Amino acid sequence: MSFRGVVRALLRRWYVLVLAAVVTLAGAVVVAKPEAVYRSAAVVRVKPPETRQDPTGMTDFRPSLAVIGAAVVTVMKSPSGTAELRRAGVGGDFDLAPRNTGTTKTEAYVVPTVEISVKGGDPKEADREVGVIVQHFGTELRKLQDGLNVPKQRYITSDQLVPPTALPVLGVRSRGLVGVAALGVLGGVAGALWTDEYLRSRASRRRGRARAVPA
Repeated sequence: MSFRGVVRALLRRWYVLVLAAVVTLAGAVVVAKPEAVYRSAAVVRVKPPETRQDPTGMTDFRPSLAVIGAAVVTVMKSPSGTAELRRAGVGGDFDLAPRNTGTTKTEAYVVPTVEISVKGGDPKEADREVGVIVQHFGTELRKLQDGLNVPKQRYITSDQLVPPTALPVLGVRSRGLVGVAALGVLGGVAGALWTDEYLRSRASRRRGRARAVPA
């Protein structure tokens, strides 16, 4: 179809363009005034057991600690683990991300840590749900070691390095508006051209059937 044909088709199906413009405007209003979303996050450290040779445990960080922390994360993010967290009152979108980098408090060591985060509309509720997940992390860590018959004195434990802190999630509004406008233009043009082709084809078939009917 030539450029002139496209323009004529769009003019014939102007009402499709109007409908697309209305839908695009509604989408732009939603993007311009989004609902408030908060992200609360806490950092949990996986600690080795304390021994006589190492009473603090701080010099006993091994790669196995990071592996165990990742195993607990896998269990908690599984369908059964997610269902258990939902029953415990975690309603927001949550995530557990293993990290093995040093912190400002323990910069001399490679510390296996896990960042636990929750997104929701209420900052206080998001903080509470992060606390629930932190408690479940410790519970799953103990259950994992119970299943392996690890002696109590050799248990790997966890503690919270950074408490839950909810902050607003801020998006780039201009990018959202540009995306909505682009989708509106493409959708409107495509819809108008498809409608024009469909209606013209149907009209052509009707004329063909009318000519085929004997007088």
